[in-house]
Amino acid sequence: MLVYLHRYQPAMVAILRTDYLHRLQDVLEVEKQHLQRTINDEAGSSSARKAAKELTRLDKQTLELKKYEELVHHYADMHIPLDLDDGVKVNYAKLGELLAKI
Repeated sequence: MLVYLHRYQPAMVAILRTDYLHRLQDVLEVEKQHLQRTINDEAGSSSARKAAKELTRLDKQTLELKKYEELVHHYADMHIPLDLDDGVKVNYAKLGELLAKI
């Protein structure tokens, strides 16, 4: 997710959480349900084995996303204000763990 620093508002983290992160979690859950149905309906087939492998991958992704969502929730509740006069480094430090380490 790319956020333009000049458009940042204290509620932006909460908006990103509900509009993007929760939607992604919902999409992954629907996909997991679809894969589970494939596994149940076609037990023993090669497509069931592929679905099981994909389900394992999605389970790991879902777990990682859940941990990140908890972190985002914490920051969303804080409604952190940014001051453009402080500079990018100072403002990025306020958002700490939320930002990708590139």
